[in-house]
Amino acid sequence: MTTVSYKTGVIEVAPNAYAFIQENCATNAAFIVSDEGVLVIDSLMTPTLAGKLYAAIRNVTTAPIRYLVNTHFHGDHVFGNQYFLPAPIVAHENCRTELQEKFDANMQRYRQREALIPELEQIRMTLPDVTFEDKMTIRLGDRVIELSFLGRAHSNSDILTYLPDDKVLFVGDIAVHKTLPAFPDGHITKWLTVIDETAKVDAETIIPGHGPVGGKAEFEEARELFHILNSEIKKGYDEGLSEEETAKRVDVGKFSSFANQERVGQITQMAYLAYKDELQ
Repeated sequence: MTTVSYKTGVIEVAPNAYAFIQENCATNAAFIVSDEGVLVIDSLMTPTLAGKLYAAIRNVTTAPIRYLVNTHFHGDHVFGNQYFLPAPIVAHENCRTELQEKFDANMQRYRQREALIPELEQIRMTLPDVTFEDKMTIRLGDRVIELSFLGRAHSNSDILTYLPDDKVLFVGDIAVHKTLPAFPDGHITKWLTVIDETAKVDAETIIPGHGPVGGKAEFEEARELFHILNSEIKKGYDEGLSEEETAKRVDVGKFSSFANQERVGQITQMAYLAYKDELQ
């Protein structure tokens, strides 16, 4: 697997707003601090990771956790939910539904990594209890935090978290920096629409679900890569090639140094399902 090097740890991306960035494109989180308390974005996957995130927050503030936001339902972002209770958990309504209905399959995906099993066995399903459909605004002290859902993309529950006064945008897995995206639930054509709409948000600092903190340049790299993947795969599909033949022909060009190149096969498989209108 190709690896990339970048700044990790707790990074202040705006006054009292912090990204929690993991190395090698592992799952990121974030937190926003005010005198009234803390809003946390994603809880990570295991007791150990959730504990590291909690400790990082406590190194900055002793204020109570007021809210936990889930960017989508995948376990690497939400299996740590139980460790931030009793804070209300905020998410799109589809996040609650998908986490509940797909919990076992979601868990099994991560249990393939045997070393994680002892920690995963400690996880209990902890669902969002405050949900919304299109948009929601949270006021934390004097800070406005805007949540929005633009449609199906990496999953059917991806949301943006935006700080309009700071022009800071937390995109979850709608866009990932310096890596190929994961596609277990991705709908490539709908995702293209969402990532293009996300590009219209007036943001100067963009924190992805995986990879380094970036700005417009890094986001545009992720968006361009996504368009290249769609173009390359659609060409093979239109020519009647098998998924395997198309995957071998996919050329991401200048992005060949990005991490997780082995994901091309899964991306191709899911793209074919989308083109055939066979994704649920």
